[in-house]
Amino acid sequence: MEGFDPAINYGPNDAGISAITIIVGIVGIIAISWLFGKIYEQVANIFEKKNKNDL
Repeated sequence: MEGFDPAINYGPNDAGISAITIIVGIVGIIAISWLFGKIYEQVANIFEKKNKNDL
């Protein structure tokens, strides 16, 4: 029985992250940022209309 050599038995993708995971993560961050911006815009529009009606 040979000893366990991590340099041989583990490769660069054994940590569970791959190029696809990185791409999905970046796209997800962009999508979440865009969605947050759209939600913020809608809430700001609601408050702006409400303030115009109060005046």
